[in-house]
Amino acid sequence: MSSLYVIVAVRKEPISGHVAYVRVGQAERGAPGWISEPVTAAASEVIDLIKQGMDVETAFSEGVTVARRAVRVLVDDDGCERLVSAPAPSSTLHTVFDLPEF
Repeated sequence: MSSLYVIVAVRKEPISGHVAYVRVGQAERGAPGWISEPVTAAASEVIDLIKQGMDVETAFSEGVTVARRAVRVLVDDDGCERLVSAPAPSSTLHTVFDLPEF
């Protein structure tokens, strides 16, 4: 089993709407619970994790199941890096922008 980082909530920048901060914890794929409980981190810290090759996903509770979707880094035309959800086969899967806000 591999560990991964899971984003459970976001805080967006008021003007741009981009994700500025996240609540992220470390979990083990296929195992219940957390390795480390979610804490507040800057989006740039999560971008660094992705660049280091770590798996980062969002998690949404849907009844008794958890829907997960990979997170990736998008570089804007002006060179700014931001967090977005990776493309998914189903457009009904929630994105990072659908996470609860804190």
